Amino acid sequence: MASRATLLIAAAMAVVAVAALLPATASATSYMVGDDSGWDNGVDYNAWASGKKFKVGDTLEFLYSEGFHNVALVDAQSYAACAVPSNAPTLTSGDDRVALRQAGQWFFVCGVEGHCESGMKLAVSVH
Repeated sequence: MASRATLLIAAAMAVVAVAALLPATASATSYMVGDDSGWDNGVDYNAWASGKKFKVGDTLEFLYSEGFHNVALVDAQSYAACAVPSNAPTLTSGDDRVALRQAGQWFFVCGVEGHCESGMKLAVSVH
């Protein structure tokens, strides 16, 4: 049987290990894309994203009327061309959450015809 001192040390190490994980979890931010306007036509998503510092672990929430819009995760070339490849992950629930799990550029467009061209596209840089 382990001594009381050994058990106390093990317990203290477990508390320290859990505490080390807390700052990363606590510092994650959830962003509602477009704020009160949500994911919709007529919103300047470049302006919305400017000044925000997106970090690994943050979440983007896309709120929109189901059936009227969608959210496709695309590459830089597809973003620039407002094109949605057939294999692009596309969300359609009207309340979609995307966890930013890695650093780099993330590109989103609405795949409904004409919507991306009218400004429904978002690029974020994740650090």
